[in-house]
Amino acid sequence: MINMLMWFLYCRVQDFIYCPAILNIYSTFNLTIKSKSVISQKEQFSDIYPLNITDIIQAPRPLITSVNATDSSISVTWTSATTPITKCKIRYKRLNTESWTETADLVSSVESQFVIEGLQSFSVFDLSVSCFHGFGRWSDWSEETRVKTTESLPSAALSLSYYVDSDENSGIRRLVLLWKALDVTDARGLIRGYEVSYKPITQPSLKKTIHTSHLKAVVLVRSEEYEVSVCAYNSAGRSPDRRLTVDASRTHDVPAVRSLWVYSDGSSLWIRWEYEFTAVNISEFAIEWSSATDGEHRRWERVDGSTFTVRLPGIEAQQTYNISVFPICGSLAGPPNNISADLQHGALLDPVGFGLLNVSSSSVALRWSWKEAKPGVCVLQYRLVLTGPDQIQIFPDKQQHSFLYLHPNTKYSVHIHGETRDGNFTKASLDITTLLLDYEEMMRFAVPAVLLLLIFGIFSVLSRTVCREYLFPIIANPRYSLIGRWLLNPHLQGSDKICVLKLDGLFLMDQQMEKSVFVVSDHEDEVPLKTSETAEGTALWKPCSDDEESALTPSSLPEYVDLPFLPDSSGYVQTGQIPGERNSD
Repeated sequence: MINMLMWFLYCRVQDFIYCPAILNIYSTFNLTIKSKSVISQKEQFSDIYPLNITDIIQAPRPLITSVNATDSSISVTWTSATTPITKCKIRYKRLNTESWTETADLVSSVESQFVIEGLQSFSVFDLSVSCFHGFGRWSDWSEETRVKTTESLPSAALSLSYYVDSDENSGIRRLVLLWKALDVTDARGLIRGYEVSYKPITQPSLKKTIHTSHLKAVVLVRSEEYEVSVCAYNSAGRSPDRRLTVDASRTHDVPAVRSLWVYSDGSSLWIRWEYEFTAVNISEFAIEWSSATDGEHRRWERVDGSTFTVRLPGIEAQQTYNISVFPICGSLAGPPNNISADLQHGALLDPVGFGLLNVSSSSVALRWSWKEAKPGVCVLQYRLVLTGPDQIQIFPDKQQHSFLYLHPNTKYSVHIHGETRDGNFTKASLDITTLLLDYEEMMRFAVPAVLLLLIFGIFSVLSRTVCREYLFPIIANPRYSLIGRWLLNPHLQGSDKICVLKLDGLFLMDQQMEKSVFVVSDHEDEVPLKTSETAEGTALWKPCSDDEESALTPSSLPEYVDLPFLPDSSGYVQTGQIPGERNSD
């Protein structure tokens, strides 16, 4: 480092005769800078610079003496030094903004005043003043003064949404109203509360009004149309009313969000969810959270419909929070999905009851449930993992899952893994073996086989009956016949008695009948024969007593024998002889 001494040498362009008059506003100088090294004692001179006093004189710094604000303007008063001031200007900006707004040059004097118009109500502004002599340089800006404009009437109506919550068991209907807080530019002041009015359209005299400081209201309604109006108010007055006509007899198909989960990063809570896009176009999501010990102090956050992850600010340690997420579609809203969490553990839910729901040859269905608990670690997410690459995330609104396209008769392992910032851990596991054949597959094979056997059996029985009837007719066995046993009895002997059967007295002849039927009995005590007409002809039968009837066996039942008609020349029949032959006696 070179140590140098420097001198400023200046001389007046014109001669002067009075020393104090050397420096005045009209003076002009030539400035030369002389430098000298302390070590080498070498001197150097700079170039000559012309210098006008009027160019370097600066006006004194003004002082703001008073500030008065209305809802849209600020009146500023300031003073300058005794030196005459020709003009001033004011700069101002809203709090927490970077850019300043400057006014045009203002004609000023020793004490001046100016009113800044068109400011935002209930807003904080910083302002300062700078002045000018008419020559030289502008003064430095005065010290900044902070002022706040007053409140005015809210300028905009609320953004209102609703949904109808119906309890099928009790039949109670609740109308849930949600609205969005006004922007600062629209609120124009501190919102003190909200006024909610509702009345049945058919009975306007039943109008009811409630006041609340929250952004949600729940009222009991009946199944009819209602007219609802909501407005915000501050110390200056009310905002314009937002009116809706609500049909409380029907609900709208705005589904709730799904896969809701909360995790902690140590200093704040992060909430995330999923939404299944349907015909309903979701415009935004409303998030509500409050401490479990202080349900009256609720906080809200609104995000657009394409955002699915939000950081919740203002989370305190050792506090449990109840969090709800509402889908919003214009004037319609959906039911909330709720979850509890704290800063230490994240979501206060734990999967339990992990087990098998169903198994087949190509799929496995698993089930589990959730219970409120404080996990030992902060879980970022849970995943259901099948042996191999197949894995899915599981959330409190999901309690079962099926893995498809598996191999038959194969062993698989399924795990529930928890993911933390430090690594993963296994919450539960299960070993499963798929079936060789499914019940449906067995039925597909068994039913046709049983039907085929049944058809074959029926065909066999029918074919056997038909074949026996036409190809193998039944031949009568004489051993089971009275006549046959009588004829086959070798001990029977003939007698000389001629037995004549007079057919004319026994048969009722019918000219159209082709056959006659008579009964042959081996009993000696004959009883009169009776006749009966059947569909096939005339039958002769002998009545018997109850004892005789019960004592008959199948072989002793009367037999009906078909005989051809006997011609008139038949004569008589003698035992053991052929008709026409005479007895030797």
